[in-house]
Amino acid sequence: MLPRAVKKNRGKATLRDLYYDAASLGVRRVVVVSTWKGNPGTIRVYEPAPPPEQGLRPLALLRLRGVRLSRETPGAARGGGSSSLGVYPEGGEEARLAGDVLVRAFLARLVFDPETPGFDTVALVRPWAGGVAEVSFLCGGRPCGPTLRLVGVVDYASGLRLHRAKGAVGEAGGVAAEQPRG
Repeated sequence: MLPRAVKKNRGKATLRDLYYDAASLGVRRVVVVSTWKGNPGTIRVYEPAPPPEQGLRPLALLRLRGVRLSRETPGAARGGGSSSLGVYPEGGEEARLAGDVLVRAFLARLVFDPETPGFDTVALVRPWAGGVAEVSFLCGGRPCGPTLRLVGVVDYASGLRLHRAKGAVGEAGGVAAEQPRG
């Protein structure tokens, strides 16, 4: 779902190895998906640092509580081949903050209407009662790609941390936002 993305299985490659791969391809972001019990658990977004630093700077961390694939969504289009990504946060402060993080992390553009012309793919960021937000994708106005349920979002540049607040058993926990101290 990411514009001009190049997929590579990491295997046992270190972050240093990924840096050199990124430098050889001239990419501006490196996205690492880690698994938890066989399913995607976290998405980490890095920025290759310019020489002489030569390393990957962490930009964002997305903690997942579930992923629904496009094949599990009736009528969904097959995603891929996108050249532009817009992010549309729908309602709620947490959705807006999570949307801002996605814009910075994936070099996307903020849109104020999911039908905005000029975008192949639009990420809809909605409030989700089970966590911080739910992210789904539209391609040409049709659902496409996975639906991501976020229980935590960290923006390393600003220090913003959104996470599911823990409550007593039977209580509904809320979403806590920790703004950087400054």
